[in-house]
Amino acid sequence: MHFAIRIYDVPDSGSLRDIHRKEHLDYLKGFNDQTLFAGPVLTEDRTTELGSMRLIEFPDRAAAEKHVADEPFLIHGVQKGYTIYRWRPGVPYTWRDCPRDENNAQYFIHAIDKPGSAEARAEFQEAHLAYLDNPAVMSRGPLVEDGDDTKKIGSALLFDLPDVDAAKEFWANEPYNKAGIYKEVNFYGWRFGRVFDRFKVPA
Repeated sequence: MHFAIRIYDVPDSGSLRDIHRKEHLDYLKGFNDQTLFAGPVLTEDRTTELGSMRLIEFPDRAAAEKHVADEPFLIHGVQKGYTIYRWRPGVPYTWRDCPRDENNAQYFIHAIDKPGSAEARAEFQEAHLAYLDNPAVMSRGPLVEDGDDTKKIGSALLFDLPDVDAAKEFWANEPYNKAGIYKEVNFYGWRFGRVFDRFKVPA
């Protein structure tokens, strides 16, 4: 099963990050085969790191929780607090083969549905899927309940677009978003983590 994980940075932890970065990167290398995407979430202008994001596969939630608990940045106080949601990939891409323009920037959406949004999801699903059948979409899929992966409770998506204005316009016209099914939308800048960037890591 797959999980969408966000881990939050402690404010002003940059000096600690520099000290423990190698340990963090070495840790992530051990999860290479099961990682679909991983990298830092950023402010919209992509200048400041806010934390980490991973779309990653584990046998169960306990394994996902252990993965976060053993994260060196968390252990050493660079990061504190996290969310873990079950996630169902909607396209087959990973960091190795996703649609991507080396000159573009990446953006991450993590959105939680309003209560009672299932009917609206069903109504707009066809338009939603057609809209996201687009080379700008590196990854997408619903957040789902732990015990029932048919029950959708949100969305996680990665876009590759020229700039933040293009990303905001793309998201503004996304059918589920336009239909108002989300009670909470987190719009982040994003970039590939150092060990999960095919333009930087030798094949």
